[in-house]
Amino acid sequence: MQGTKAEVYVDGFNVHSEFRAAWRKLYNTFLGTGAKDMLAAQLEKTIQNLCYNGPKCGFTFTNYVDHHKAVYQSMLALAKKQIIPPMTLALK
Repeated sequence: MQGTKAEVYVDGFNVHSEFRAAWRKLYNTFLGTGAKDMLAAQLEKTIQNLCYNGPKCGFTFTNYVDHHKAVYQSMLALAKKQIIPPMTLALK
């Protein structure tokens, strides 16, 4: 965990004796209800803002469809409580 974003959340815990509490803190922060709601809102906003106005600067209709599919699949995965594909987090 050293050198990751998660390190900030578990620094206050003794890893050997308070592992379960550290795990719960990480889970609730990154995969808890609030995080899922925030991610769902972000995905919905991405779909709302995604538009195609003709090919421009390397953005083709194929790219548009790929982005739409990736976001929609992420929404389905989130609904099933599966792990979100990391590719969709880069789409904003």
